[in-house]
Amino acid sequence: MPDVPAYDDDLRLAHVLADAADSTTMSRFRALDLRVETKPDLTPVTDADRSTEEAIRATLKRARPRDAVTGEEFGHSGHGPRCWLVDPIDGTKNFVRGVPVWATLIALMDGDDVVAGVVSGGGPGGRRGGGAAAPAHNRGRPGGGAPRGRGDGPPPRG
Repeated sequence: MPDVPAYDDDLRLAHVLADAADSTTMSRFRALDLRVETKPDLTPVTDADRSTEEAIRATLKRARPRDAVTGEEFGHSGHGPRCWLVDPIDGTKNFVRGVPVWATLIALMDGDDVVAGVVSGGGPGGRRGGGAAAPAHNRGRPGGGAPRGRGDGPPPRG
């Protein structure tokens, strides 16, 4: 097996980021005072999108100050070969409508390679994560797929 840099700490951090994102997004999901605006590309953006991305960026600034970040709501910041990619709510239209089929997407690229990633859904899909040296898993269960036969439904889609 070729040498693969260990990204275990980055994958753990991605899960910490997803935990914080889930807390923010779930507290705003179906909120009566959810603020929705329209971006120049005519797609919706909510206060939950913005506050979730801001929280992720703030944690990354403290935990990985040398890494760049590219987010859907606030664009690119930083420089270097390592770049975190963030979509705070993939499926904002569903989020706004109260449909539980959306997710927070967090990934780390090192150069041209995606080396860690987490998809954390507020809906029935739960969370999936994996990395360059870690197999995909679903909340600790091997294989990135959702368990079947327990009403879990399909994975979240945007």
